[in-house]
Amino acid sequence: MPRGPRFLPPAEAPAPMEPVCLVERVPTSGMLRVNPSALRQLRMLAQPLHVLAVFGPRRTGKSFLLDQLAGAAAGSGPQRGIWMRCLSHPTRAQHSLVLLDTEGFPDHEQDDKDAFSRLFVLNVLLSSVFVYNSCGDGDPQAQLERLTYVRELPRRVRVLPECCEPWDSGVLLSTVLPAFVWCLRDVAPDPQLDWELEEEQHNLDSTVSAAPGADHSLTRCIQSTFSCRKLFRFCPPGLDGEWGTLPAPLGPLHPTFQRQLEHFQQYVLSCEPKGTLGKHLVDGTFLAGMLERIVELLGRDEAILLQEVCKELLEATIPHEVEGCRTPSPSGPVLESRGAASATQLLRPDPKVEAVVILQASAASDRGGTGGASAQVSLWDPAQATSATGPICLVENVPSHGLKVNREALVQLQARSQPVVVVAIAGLYRTGKSYLMNRLAGKKTGFSLGSTIQSHTKGIWMWCVPHPRQPGHTLVLLDTEGLGDVEKGDAKNDTWIFALAVLLSSTLIYNSLGVIDQCAMDQLHYVTELTEHIQAKAAPGASPAAEEDGAQFVRFFPAFVWAVRDFTLQLRLDGRDITADEYLEHTLRLKPGGGRVAQTYNLPRQCLRHFFPTRKCFVFEQPARGQDLHRLEELHDNQLNLGFREQAARFCAHIWATAQAKALPGGHVVTGKMLGDLVVTYVDAIRSGVVPCLESAVLALAQVENSAAVEAAMARYSAALGPELALPTETLLELLALHAQAEREALRTFMARAFKDDTRQFQTELMRRLEQQKEELCQRNERASLERCQAVLAEVSRDLDACIRDGFYAVPGGYQRFLGDRQEMVERYQQVPGKGIKANATLQDFLASREPMAQAILRVDRALMETEKEVEAQRTRAEAAEREQELLQQEQAELQQKLEEQRRSHEEHVRQLEETLQREQKALLEELDRTVAQKLQEQEALLREGFRKESARVGEELRRLREESSAISQPSWISAALTLLGDVASLVLPCFMGKVVGLGTRLLGRFL
Repeated sequence: MPRGPRFLPPAEAPAPMEPVCLVERVPTSGMLRVNPSALRQLRMLAQPLHVLAVFGPRRTGKSFLLDQLAGAAAGSGPQRGIWMRCLSHPTRAQHSLVLLDTEGFPDHEQDDKDAFSRLFVLNVLLSSVFVYNSCGDGDPQAQLERLTYVRELPRRVRVLPECCEPWDSGVLLSTVLPAFVWCLRDVAPDPQLDWELEEEQHNLDSTVSAAPGADHSLTRCIQSTFSCRKLFRFCPPGLDGEWGTLPAPLGPLHPTFQRQLEHFQQYVLSCEPKGTLGKHLVDGTFLAGMLERIVELLGRDEAILLQEVCKELLEATIPHEVEGCRTPSPSGPVLESRGAASATQLLRPDPKVEAVVILQASAASDRGGTGGASAQVSLWDPAQATSATGPICLVENVPSHGLKVNREALVQLQARSQPVVVVAIAGLYRTGKSYLMNRLAGKKTGFSLGSTIQSHTKGIWMWCVPHPRQPGHTLVLLDTEGLGDVEKGDAKNDTWIFALAVLLSSTLIYNSLGVIDQCAMDQLHYVTELTEHIQAKAAPGASPAAEEDGAQFVRFFPAFVWAVRDFTLQLRLDGRDITADEYLEHTLRLKPGGGRVAQTYNLPRQCLRHFFPTRKCFVFEQPARGQDLHRLEELHDNQLNLGFREQAARFCAHIWATAQAKALPGGHVVTGKMLGDLVVTYVDAIRSGVVPCLESAVLALAQVENSAAVEAAMARYSAALGPELALPTETLLELLALHAQAEREALRTFMARAFKDDTRQFQTELMRRLEQQKEELCQRNERASLERCQAVLAEVSRDLDACIRDGFYAVPGGYQRFLGDRQEMVERYQQVPGKGIKANATLQDFLASREPMAQAILRVDRALMETEKEVEAQRTRAEAAEREQELLQQEQAELQQKLEEQRRSHEEHVRQLEETLQREQKALLEELDRTVAQKLQEQEALLREGFRKESARVGEELRRLREESSAISQPSWISAALTLLGDVASLVLPCFMGKVVGLGTRLLGRFL
């Protein structure tokens, strides 16, 4: 593991110390306060730290558990806040163990909720192992659901300053949080359950899981927040087995509790030390700085940006390069002195869980011998994940745990905003699938090859490479675990792996050896089981897909390519040469008859013909001589058989040229981010025992993408206006024109990304937010205009105000002088450009505020008769009334302009929606036409072969497809959506204008 701070040799290991209050909770305010004395003790720890934090309800024995772990006498337990105990690590030389004991949270969530939320966040961010300790009274899962503070983490903590598209903040956060360990205390001894937990390596998900559909439950939230989750059960610790009574920490314990405690200790002490985001080992100085910074941010209720916090602390603590301790380089771990080498070995209890490296430190030592320069800390750019050069496991097939998504691979996949062409390969184990995929990647090595009789690839591995033929696209290669491995014993996941390959890919390659005979067909029984494991439509009480219209699956399923390896026959039939495609179609001919033998023979062939109407076949001779097959990666192309090279070249050229970008029904192209969301949706469904539903997965993906489309549109709107928007504008029309242009661009961004917004929920939300932005923009413009006008008036009226103060007008004839000077001041004001839309209103207010002074000057002017003064007063009132009238007319004109802008905005929404719907309509009709053409070919083939019953079934599918096509081609398909948009617009647009445009849209819909 790379290291940041320098660590001390073993002789300077810390002596055990008594518990000390590290963080105090202030009862009056709920704020947190750091104890300076404890910080000084923490900073004395100059070795790598293992930090175990325990958190849970009151009176659950948290302190007793830590005392047992420390082998120490009973402490008093935390009175308030977080208490710390430091000691040497029992099993890791040159490492220190820091135990954090937090006061228990109350039974009622509303009591000091904010304070305990802060304590929870602090525990999670400081620890390398986070322990949730609770009693087993009643339903255990109800105890887990009490940890409501976990919902606060995504709000309070982020990894990057801007976790927006294409980054999933939750995914990134889960990769850097500590291991989550649930200690369920005082439960009845259950040897069978304890044995099962040990067999499952104490995996939490093997015992507790969220109910299907409970996407927002606390259990599901914990599963998505912490990538590593463990469960340890404990019976009452006393020899008498009494609940709620704790023996002395060093006294005799119940044998079962002692055994359970040993398992817990073995796990937590084997976990890796605390590290930064870049995997630099943490010492006491770093942890103390991190603690102070987090408490400060929590006190201000600001988001904690982990990358910024770690960067600041690393820059402050990474030392000069010294003998025996070198600053880390991006290429790998630090090489230390021999005596300390073991201290940096990564001990990870679950090697399947990997953390994303967010920060990297690069060596910047002084090569000129000036004493060594400090190491430079460079930020890791998430976009670098897109340039990963090798395969990575995407879906793990863990024995006894089932399928699991690898978070690191998910982050890499979701970083890709380009359309993805997904090519998956499936087939029996030891048939050379990985080698063929390496050829598609244009490499000799990549996916690992096995050279023995054992299956090599486990789960589903992913390799993302730039597409060699389609610029702006990513080629995603999925290499699946070999099917039918006899060493598995239980092959229940084989069908799921095959189903995932079908669901995720746009082109599916089935790889087999020898020839396509009945044995090969029997081995492809996974195709016949697809209808038992996939559901096309989401309908209440719907069963798996066995009874669903097969045409629905054709619209979701990929193109099918059969790769026949080590093919030795001649492609000849009935005395003539045939193509590989003709060979495949010949082997898919059905056998007449209704007996059991015919049904068994026909079933896999019917499924292939039914689900994969687009089919292609390639045959390959053996790539090299028998003695060279085990080292194919080492052979140059000229050492391969010529025939194989030509066949492989044709195969790769076909895949590169014809494999389409992964798309959803309706033609919406899938990006890497969307593909990652589909992977999670399907695997979660499989893990929870629910049959994956294609329509539900698309709808769930649409919710995520449409929400992101709204945010992307608003970001485009802000960018189109520009950060340095020059305000105020001279007229409201000028401002509304800027808004209109930015709105058009925002709407185009939304329409390009959104799909299946059938209720117009997201377009309505965009309409509402754009209207809100327009109002805020108008208010900003008015404020800027007001400030500008007031500044101009202050400047041009300076001389007039000085004359008034000096009594210049308090003389006979002074009123006329005043009027002249005031008129001159008004003319100077009007000549100043750039005052904006509040120019007249501000001038009117200014003159009105000075009118009492003008009347006072008029009254003292002895040169005027009383009648003349009355005439002047009337003239002044008339001028004021005239200005008020002009101002009212201006306001009415501006109101009319705003209403016209609302009408224009709605028309723009309608226009772009209509264009989008026309494109979707065209894509759907083309997709249906292709499906109809494929079904017609299938029907004709069945008729030629004499299978009238099967032909009639296909005819029924054709009838439904034509009905669907006819409904989509009707004008009402578009007009209904426009009518719906008009209805929701009447709720979004203010005043009466929404109702007007809603009525107008309904009228428009009637005439389309």
